[in-house]
Amino acid sequence: MHKKNRGEIKMELLKQKLKTKKYQYKYLWHKVCEQSESINRYQDVYNEPCQIESERIQFYFNWLNKINKKYNYVQTT
Repeated sequence: MHKKNRGEIKMELLKQKLKTKKYQYKYLWHKVCEQSESINRYQDVYNEPCQIESERIQFYFNWLNKINKKYNYVQTT
């Protein structure tokens, strides 16, 4: 049986943490997309603009894009 040294253990923990952060990022992106679609449907059905909600969604998309640019969680085209 191979014993792991501290460096290997730290590296595994770091990889696990990065994987967790990536999935948190993807989860948040998915939730913002769902909210955006919900707002769009509401605007289509009731023909009323939701300016504040739309601006908030845009803020979150911009924020998530900055995070992705920094950490490169998801490849963008």
